[in-house]
Amino acid sequence: KKCFKIYEDFIECADPTGCGTGPAAIAWDWQCCTEFQLATPSNNVTDMFPPLEWNPEIVGKYCREKYGVTPDPVRASREYWSADFETASNIIFSNGLLDPWHAGGVLEDVNRRVKAILIEDGAHHLDLRGRDKKDPESVITARKEEVSLIMTWLRNPIKNDQHYDSLEEKLMNF
Repeated sequence: KKCFKIYEDFIECADPTGCGTGPAAIAWDWQCCTEFQLATPSNNVTDMFPPLEWNPEIVGKYCREKYGVTPDPVRASREYWSADFETASNIIFSNGLLDPWHAGGVLEDVNRRVKAILIEDGAHHLDLRGRDKKDPESVITARKEEVSLIMTWLRNPIKNDQHYDSLEEKLMNF
């Protein structure tokens, strides 16, 4: 098998992890300039990516030169979702700290029913996948906390919780 050649298989783009090739890559690049802010540097010591200085100023310069647009770091949250979760309930924002996307996540509890779980050794959606014997302890702990929160929310308005005991067992063994 040939080695993966990151500089040949990906076009230069606003996503420091690469955009692939073809029309989908160009669309993702445009989104990274107009909707998502992925200004996360890499150093190849604490991450798997080649060393790359990457910050909002560099991304802004790139996007202005390539598309004539200036990135707006809050556009997506303003137009597509809100950071105002004060009246929300029963939401868990889990963030694997090894995932570069966590920087844009909800990292603190909003209220007692909108919780943030930080997973020290977690990667992108690792806590939402099935169990694996190689799972880090922080992921196992996060899953238990997630199940506990969900079970609390399910039981809260219900007086007879026998039905949910078997559900809890199923969730814990997923």
